[in-house]
Amino acid sequence: MLKNIVIVGGGTAGWMTAAAFAKHLPKQCKIRLIESDQIATVGVGEATIPVIRQFNTSLGIDEKEFMSRTNASFKLGIRFENWARQGDAYNHAFGYYGIPINDVAFHHYWMKLQQQGKGESIHDYCVPSVASDTERYAHRQYN
Repeated sequence: MLKNIVIVGGGTAGWMTAAAFAKHLPKQCKIRLIESDQIATVGVGEATIPVIRQFNTSLGIDEKEFMSRTNASFKLGIRFENWARQGDAYNHAFGYYGIPINDVAFHHYWMKLQQQGKGESIHDYCVPSVASDTERYAHRQYN
C-alpha cells in the first residue's frame, strides 16, 4: 500500500492535487506538498474551467460557499481579439456545441451544412458563447 506522497510544486495545481489525494486516498497515506517561497501561490487572472464544479463536488465543497469565500466569478470562455487578423475576434467558449443527433456528434452535421454553404457560426450553437456575446448569464438559484 502507498504510504507517502510528495507533491513538488504548489499553486492551484499542487493544492488541488493534494486536496484530491487527501479526500480519496486512505487516511494512512501521508501527503506532503513542497512549494517555493519565491513563486506566488496563485497567479493574477488565474481561472478554472466548468469541470471545477465536479471536482469541488467530489471534495464535498459547497459551490455557493466556495464562490463567496474565494470571491470567484463564473467564466464562460476566453475572447481572443485580433487573433487571426486585425479586427477579428474569437471566443473560445467553455461548453458543448449543439447536441448529438442519432448518436452522431453535432459538429459533423454543422460541418456538412458549412460544406453546403448553409451553416451559421458554430458559436451560435454553444450556450456559453451566445451568453457571452449577448452579455447574458444566469446561474441556478440556490435554496
